[in-house]
Amino acid sequence: MIKYDVFMAGQTKEKIAITIDEKLLSRVDKMIDGETIRNRSHAIEYLVTQSLRPKVKKALICAGETIMQKGVFIPAALLPFEEKRVIVHQIELLKSVGIKQVAVLAPDETTIQDVLGDGSAYGVSVEYIKQDAKAIGSGHAVLLAKKFFRNEDIFLVLYGDVFAQIDVTDFVEYHIDSDSVATVALTSIEDPSLYGVVSLKGEKIVAFKEKPTNKEGVSRVINAGVFCLEQEIFSYLGKDIADTLETNAFPKLAKEGKLGGYVFEGKWCNVRNQLCYSSQKK
Repeated sequence: MIKYDVFMAGQTKEKIAITIDEKLLSRVDKMIDGETIRNRSHAIEYLVTQSLRPKVKKALICAGETIMQKGVFIPAALLPFEEKRVIVHQIELLKSVGIKQVAVLAPDETTIQDVLGDGSAYGVSVEYIKQDAKAIGSGHAVLLAKKFFRNEDIFLVLYGDVFAQIDVTDFVEYHIDSDSVATVALTSIEDPSLYGVVSLKGEKIVAFKEKPTNKEGVSRVINAGVFCLEQEIFSYLGKDIADTLETNAFPKLAKEGKLGGYVFEGKWCNVRNQLCYSSQKK
């Protein structure tokens, strides 16, 4: 939900004079409730804020992870899950919130292209980006999509081997309000030993720990493989083909207080091992 503080604490105000149509002004006046929006000035400021608020129009699906099936390596994103391929679930999730421009990145994009085509069958436009088979890093994957995102203020990145029942609209609004360069969707699981866990302080991620043991008493909150990123993220990405978000960009952002964490409610699954968890906000 979008929050609007009518007092706008800590912000400098400047008075301006505007000319507005009477009928339009009447519609503005109907917004005034005396509480959330107290007067015309607040109503107009709210409308301008909403109009200029960043909107997500594009997303990247990183589909480079593969898995052996019947003696052949296939993209994990093509694994069946709940009667559909994982990547189809992701495309449908993005379309449901109005994101219709999707890039899919993989070493061999042809197998995925056989399934998705140009995306028109799913009501979206799909562009394919080829990643060198040796380039396994998620940071490198995002860097390869820089041209695709060149005109976007913010955008989404999804790992192709996860299924997440996440409220994307709420996730994006959370990111915008968090003043972060990147926000990581997080889920909570019983045994985090196979994953990288995070430590939170308020709304910010302050540390990562890779594959901990339960005896360490560490956080059970893990990276869910869904991210909302700003254009500024590209200045944190290295050129090494093995560069990952989790080992390079995110630790730097966490140290600077620019990495948000969003714990969501809903099912989360690692489709490679078909392990699923029901996440709840803690």
